[in-house]
Amino acid sequence: QQHELHQGEIIQYYGDGALSIFKSAIEAVQCAIGIQILFKEGDPVVPVRVGLHMGDIVYSKTEVYGDGVNFASRIESMGVAGAILLSGKLNDELKNQKQISTRSLGIFELKNITNPVEVFSVTNDGITVPAPSELKGKLKKPVKSIAVLPLANMSSNEENEYFSDGMTEEIINALAKIKGLNVTSRTSSFFFKNKNIPVPQIGKELNVSTILEGSIRLAGNQMRITIQLIDVADDFHFWSVTFDRSMDDIFAVQDEISLLIAEKLREHLGHFDIEDHLVDGPEIPVEIYKRYLKSRYLMLKMSKHDIDTGISDLQQIVSEYPHFTKAHLGIHLGYALLGTIGLMPAGEAFAKGQPFLDKAIELDETLPECQLNLSWISFLQKWDLALTYRHLNKGLEISSAVDFYQSMASTLGAEGKFKAALNYLETAFQIDPFSHINYHLKGFIFYAEEKYEKAIEQFEKSISLKSDSQVSIQYWGQALLLLGRNTEGLAFFQNLPDKPGDLTKLGGTTLAHAALADMDQAKTGIAELKSALQTDLIDRAMNLLILCRTMMGEHDAAMDLIKQGIGYRLPMLVYLSIEPILKPLHSIPRFQELIHQVLGEKTSFEGKKSRYKKTLLNKDLLKQYKDQLTQLMSSDKPYLDENLTLRDLAGMLEIPANQLSQVLNEGFDQNFAEFVNTYRLEMFKSKVADPNQRQLTILALAYESGFNSKTVFNTFFKKMMGQTPKAYWKEVVQ
Repeated sequence: QQHELHQGEIIQYYGDGALSIFKSAIEAVQCAIGIQILFKEGDPVVPVRVGLHMGDIVYSKTEVYGDGVNFASRIESMGVAGAILLSGKLNDELKNQKQISTRSLGIFELKNITNPVEVFSVTNDGITVPAPSELKGKLKKPVKSIAVLPLANMSSNEENEYFSDGMTEEIINALAKIKGLNVTSRTSSFFFKNKNIPVPQIGKELNVSTILEGSIRLAGNQMRITIQLIDVADDFHFWSVTFDRSMDDIFAVQDEISLLIAEKLREHLGHFDIEDHLVDGPEIPVEIYKRYLKSRYLMLKMSKHDIDTGISDLQQIVSEYPHFTKAHLGIHLGYALLGTIGLMPAGEAFAKGQPFLDKAIELDETLPECQLNLSWISFLQKWDLALTYRHLNKGLEISSAVDFYQSMASTLGAEGKFKAALNYLETAFQIDPFSHINYHLKGFIFYAEEKYEKAIEQFEKSISLKSDSQVSIQYWGQALLLLGRNTEGLAFFQNLPDKPGDLTKLGGTTLAHAALADMDQAKTGIAELKSALQTDLIDRAMNLLILCRTMMGEHDAAMDLIKQGIGYRLPMLVYLSIEPILKPLHSIPRFQELIHQVLGEKTSFEGKKSRYKKTLLNKDLLKQYKDQLTQLMSSDKPYLDENLTLRDLAGMLEIPANQLSQVLNEGFDQNFAEFVNTYRLEMFKSKVADPNQRQLTILALAYESGFNSKTVFNTFFKKMMGQTPKAYWKEVVQ
């Protein structure tokens, strides 16, 4: 009756439920309200959960599937009887509908849903509205995440902004060392600098549960630092502190602040391990450190003058303090920026920066920055994929910086492993949702897959974040040409502004003329591009000439240029095998031989396997390990050891720790902590049920069951049981 009243259709029945579709979000919610009220008024009362989402589905005569179905199912399963839960997407459709009232229950992470989502409850009369705590027991796990917003410079001197920015970055880097805590990258955090946007909106856009904001005031050799932690869902400050410290103790202060922030986050979000120290300060004077921060601040402005000034200052620092590793890395970063942006010939820039990277590695190879830079050199200069992956994987072991995920995606993309590349980009977006690099890379992958409309959408987003992103502009125009929209593509490039030292307009218009078969104009453009081969722009010019010659059907000339580029070891050549414009060359043996010189055995158009592989357990071995583990937990009760680690448990089974982790994930759908604490919880419940054990306190029984932290015990108990340990105790005793 309710479905007929609200133009709904029940398209599939289950044993205890049904799946329906509606023509509008409003009709769907009104139908759900009507059903819940009728079921509550009936005799007997029928306890029903309802979950609503708006999205696409695939409907055949025998099956209904799609992300929309999965999303609605997850929301329904986390609800309680009598409630109506909504996705944020559907809730957006209810604005200005006075007859329907809703309330946010918070941001949650749902199983098999990539990004955290905001869930709402209908609050109309007669509808049950669950507390957020009632939902958490049905979730995969709580979201432990934070964004550190740029600390405000409250000093009278505006030039001290370099120091507040530097301190912000140090806190981000320190918190990023904590396993289990998602820390938004610098790029996305600084996107909100000097913008008057409400904290809940920032938290929603960054997909984080917690926001850190604060300020720094410098006065002589003294500094006052104020920090506040804000719960995004409820928009309240749950911790604030002010530090008055001497600049002489800057590194100790950074460590102290980072540790305190981590402790308060753990108290509020749940358990994660924290090291004794998060900041290891170099043995240098404070004034030198301030000069280092100022130099880095200048270089990140990305202009040639600022980068050159930053490099010069850092070179003076390393001459005075040659053991200061980060200063060497800073110089290498400066030259890498000059070469990458096109402000210096790539080969010259890499050569100038290499000695400083070598010195940094000699001083401290464990720094993630060292591994990242080594991966770039291995990929773009040495063309060694195996070595590239080795450095990237080693870096990922010690850092969750977004650069590693971006670099992995870029490298996998060059191999033609697009699905794997997009998987890494998903993580990159979680860490850095406002990175123009992420959007460009995603667009580039779609471009290489010949999904040009999707690629253009991503390039447009990249440019909206960084208007002078020339590489996104270039590929956007090329995508138009590959869609056959040649006249539009020509106009796109012609309307670009003339910029000294930039070949985007010249190269793009030449390509467009070639696509339009306007050979005279194309040849004129090629002549101009050839002259650029004698300048700092040789890498870009060579790449554009290869594309233009191919577009004109001059395949031999294009391959001659590739051969010449190999002689110069130009970085852009690593992407030629996945460039759609070069598809006419793929079947030519000479082209295959040339590409083989760039990335070895890799030939993406032949679909060869990536060297990046994930080890898998077959089903029989997985079942064997599951059975052995279950038997071990029952007979030896290793979970009673409060210090039990995954590696310890793997040793008892005599299998590698990585394999045990995979067994837990695929065989039990749990991580290590969830798996072990489930056994501990059952032990605790058995002790509570024993009258002889009740002379002990609740916490004492928890410790005897293997729990090693009051916070972990209380959090896990409530998550699994839906009530506090104290309430459970009273029920059992009564």
